[in-house]
Amino acid sequence: EYFYPRYLACIQKYGSLHSTRTDFLTCVHNLPNQCSPDPCHKEGTVRCEDLKGDFYCECKRGWQGKTCEKDIDECSMQHGGCNQICLNKIGSYRCSCYSGYALKDSRTCEDIDECAATADICGEARCKNLISSYECLCDAGYRYDELRKTCQDIDECEEQLCEQTCVNSPGSYTCHCDGRGGVKLSQDMNTCENIIPCVPFAVAKSVKSLYLGRMFSGTPVIRLRFKRKQLTRLVAEFDFRTFDPEGILFFAGGRQDSTWIVLALRKGHLELQLKYNGIGRVTSSGPLINHGMWQTISVEELERSLIIKVNRDAVMKISVLGNLFTLDKGLYQLNLTVGGIPFKTKDLILPINPRLDGCMRAWNWLNGEDTTIQETIKMNEKMQCFSVAGRGSFYPGRGFAVFNLSYMQPSSGNETKADWRIEVNAVIQPATDTGVLFALVTEEASVPLSLSLVDYHSTKKLKQQFIILALENMVVSRLAINLCEKKEHSVDILLKKDQLSLIVDEKAAESELSTSELEESLSVLENSLQSMVKTYVGGLPDVPVTSTPVTAFYHGCMTVKLGSKALDLDEALYKHSDITSHSCPPVE
Repeated sequence: EYFYPRYLACIQKYGSLHSTRTDFLTCVHNLPNQCSPDPCHKEGTVRCEDLKGDFYCECKRGWQGKTCEKDIDECSMQHGGCNQICLNKIGSYRCSCYSGYALKDSRTCEDIDECAATADICGEARCKNLISSYECLCDAGYRYDELRKTCQDIDECEEQLCEQTCVNSPGSYTCHCDGRGGVKLSQDMNTCENIIPCVPFAVAKSVKSLYLGRMFSGTPVIRLRFKRKQLTRLVAEFDFRTFDPEGILFFAGGRQDSTWIVLALRKGHLELQLKYNGIGRVTSSGPLINHGMWQTISVEELERSLIIKVNRDAVMKISVLGNLFTLDKGLYQLNLTVGGIPFKTKDLILPINPRLDGCMRAWNWLNGEDTTIQETIKMNEKMQCFSVAGRGSFYPGRGFAVFNLSYMQPSSGNETKADWRIEVNAVIQPATDTGVLFALVTEEASVPLSLSLVDYHSTKKLKQQFIILALENMVVSRLAINLCEKKEHSVDILLKKDQLSLIVDEKAAESELSTSELEESLSVLENSLQSMVKTYVGGLPDVPVTSTPVTAFYHGCMTVKLGSKALDLDEALYKHSDITSHSCPPVE
């Protein structure tokens, strides 16, 4: 290996083997240094070795070739031992990793936990490490802003998720349905569905009965006028049923300033007001008759007296001078009105609330000479009574009663502010699971307080039946209850300056507010009470659907007490004519 290259070179120089031995050997030993100039590739060579007629380039690691001019691609052989990326370099190579990974040693990659490596990488959002990456997460209802590194509220209302009214809130939204239109939120909490009774009431009516309470205005439900050529005396008989303690049964006579009688109820007893020859009298006698059972009442005019009978027993006999039929233009005439009088009640001898939730049947006015009444009643269901009725007030799912009440209490001389107290008891037997029982409404159509039935949890978006107490549009206390089990429930609320409670069937509901939040909310309510508020029972007027959790009308039976006093719907400023004030049909 050493001699042969030099030998070849000397042979080439001296021509043949026949040259002298001395010249040839001299040639072999005096060849020039083959590494000068250096024939090896500088970058890839460790050193050059002169081989006397040839050279040898010792290559660096990663190089090959006669002059070490060729790079070895280590990545082509078993990926260079790298488990992810192999990068070849001139004379070398290195291992690299995909995004989200880092080299554990020179060849092995492992996942980078960006959340641990950079504490504020997501700003106010939560950081979640992923394989080879990470994710910035916000609470439900928020969207991550990569530029600001903040969680921005999503306005779900822009996505038109609600069928009717949508209200956006931080991190959420609520849908509202127009309860006054007879709808409520459905199972998906976005669309609306009809409010359908879950407890059936026996609301069948009798075509042979006459309901006296149809006109809240107190005007008569029946008006008759009798004309006779000869003097005639009044004979009236009818069956009567009521739970109402006060109201007018009928009027008979002439004009307000002439002769007339009014048969009425006061404190559950019959009362007769009469006016003869300009002289008025009031008399009351007989048993308590507002017990809800049928009884027969009759009034008979004799020559010098009036006789009132209950179940054929005379309870009043009044001496009179004159006749109820009065002569006018050659005819004896009599006006008869049922359920009201033909003039203002203030002009009675003793004023009375004329509204009477009562029922008549088998009537006989002047020996049956009024055949048109029965035909009129048959054609108008609102003039008919429930076939069966018990105590209470019946709300048919439309309309309300409204009162002008004050809840402020007189303050003592050393107090700067008047005290206030709202104490309500409602005994309910609902037909539906949605509706307003009791509410206060301001002149600005806000609802500072409401007590309602509802069939969903607004924040949890869960379908479940509750009785809720709300201050404006915020539920402050609620109690889960089965509203469709054909049972009566007693609901009590008490609110005053430093207290709020809701109790259903002697079970107390927990407040959903902190102490400071409760104090603030009760302060807002107190401010409302100091201005003009009206009390609504069974429903609400036309208020914004978002002003309170429930706007639907109550459907079912209910009696209400404020403090210890029963709330008489006949005393309301206004009551829907379909609400019966003192009678309620039974559950089927």
